[in-house]
Amino acid sequence: MEFRQIKYSYELIDIRTLDGNQLIDSDDPDDNVLAILCKLDDGHVTIKRILEKLSRLHPNERENYIRKLLYLSGLRNLATTVKQEVLNMPLTIDLDEYEFFKDIFTKGELKGELKGKLEGIEGMLEIKYGPEGLELMNMLRGIDKVDKLDEFSALIKRSTSVAQLRLYLQGNA
Repeated sequence: MEFRQIKYSYELIDIRTLDGNQLIDSDDPDDNVLAILCKLDDGHVTIKRILEKLSRLHPNERENYIRKLLYLSGLRNLATTVKQEVLNMPLTIDLDEYEFFKDIFTKGELKGELKGKLEGIEGMLEIKYGPEGLELMNMLRGIDKVDKLDEFSALIKRSTSVAQLRLYLQGNA
């Protein structure tokens, strides 16, 4: 750029080429978090060093910086590693506030609910139809929706044969 008496120039630098150690060694948590975008010799070690620095902060401030670290780590495909390291931290953090962790909790709750429903259905099939009813379990394990399992559970109560249940599964599973 040139203006009458002023010349201005700059050089673009790819942050991935910078050594992040100076940023991690800084006392400024903004610098510490920014280090995740720099050249990393070992991503796990870098993440642990950053989190160790952030662990010294006041809880509210720490959560804020961990949130930033989680966001930036996604740009380097390290979000999963950061999540795991945060879970391993000996700190109390309200993980419900983090979008990254809500997915994990939601999936875990769904998985647990599905498992419980399948166990209940397995018991119902065994009681009502014996071993022949249990043959349907392989088909049922492919269902990943709680409402479908609830529907099937209600159908077991009304059904008169395993063939009727199998027909339902072939059309709805």
